[in-house]
Amino acid sequence: MDSVKPLIRDEVASLPAYNAGLHPENLRRQLGLARIVKLDSNENPFGPSPKAIEAVKAAASTLYRYPDRNETALRALISGALGVEPDRLAFGDGSEDLIGIIYRMCMRPGEVAVTTVPSFGLHQIWAEVLGARALLLPFEEGWRFPVAAIERALADRPRVLILASPSNPVGVVMTAEDVDRVLAACGPETLVIFDEAYVEFISPEARVDVLARLARHEGPWVVLRTFSKAYGLAGLRLGYAIARDADFIRNLYKVRSPFAVNAAALAAAEAAFADTQHLGMVTGAIRGLRGELRAALMKRGLKVAPSEGNSLFFDVKKDSKAVTAALREKGVLIKPWLEAGYTSFVRVSIGTRSENELFLTALDAALA
Repeated sequence: MDSVKPLIRDEVASLPAYNAGLHPENLRRQLGLARIVKLDSNENPFGPSPKAIEAVKAAASTLYRYPDRNETALRALISGALGVEPDRLAFGDGSEDLIGIIYRMCMRPGEVAVTTVPSFGLHQIWAEVLGARALLLPFEEGWRFPVAAIERALADRPRVLILASPSNPVGVVMTAEDVDRVLAACGPETLVIFDEAYVEFISPEARVDVLARLARHEGPWVVLRTFSKAYGLAGLRLGYAIARDADFIRNLYKVRSPFAVNAAALAAAEAAFADTQHLGMVTGAIRGLRGELRAALMKRGLKVAPSEGNSLFFDVKKDSKAVTAALREKGVLIKPWLEAGYTSFVRVSIGTRSENELFLTALDAALA
């Protein structure tokens, strides 16, 4: 008899495994390759600000101390930059950690979280862990957000509406009209969560100030952001939330682990957030490389979703796992998409120009 099985809740046992990227060192040793091109986890290929690296080195001498659980210095930096009160900010072990905390704080078994499909898996998984249900709404033709379907779903007053803009994996963004329509349809019973993990990569002409629009919304809301992507601190795990009011944050910190953000992450984030020059260099370069790579894929006859993130989502017209396995043998990592209805799609992160060229060469061989 399996001694573990009776201990596991049915909701957990039936969950899919999270579709995570691979660690390059493991693959390098396995295949005996000198170089791995890792484009499967939407990481920043240019790395963090040099000032963040120096801040981590400086923090090393005090690592025997617990970190500041109130994140005082970082809280002040972000509060000043965004023009929000410091007590409306929360910090966690990556923005996905904050999703789990918020769901545990707000959702009850049988309740509903509304999101899009394809989507970031944890928007669905965290709901199902709690015995709640995720209502997945497909994008419309041309990868437009399914605003009409969202409006209909909101008429049933779900507990949570969670939308990523830019979307992960698709990369599309909501327009100002999309945001206004969705907020107008939301009742006070529904917590609105905007997941803006990729917001820094949005082109100026496509950017919508979601925070300004939410400021006029009378119901509860949260915006999630991260230091993993544009700031290049994925290995340190730090995300933050901006909420409508301080009372929401006070309750969130009751659920969060007391010392959820480590001291090295705090030091790095403070330096990275202040280094706006490095951030501008990274995001500008990635926007340019994103356009080049999308054009190269479309020239090959592939249908590529328009993206404002740091990745591209496209249909390879074959089993995505087979294609990504063929690329992996050549030392190139991209992510196969496993959600039902999208198993011929892959997501590739934007790399450096040389990484993108190596990816295209490997892709040509895999699709031949």
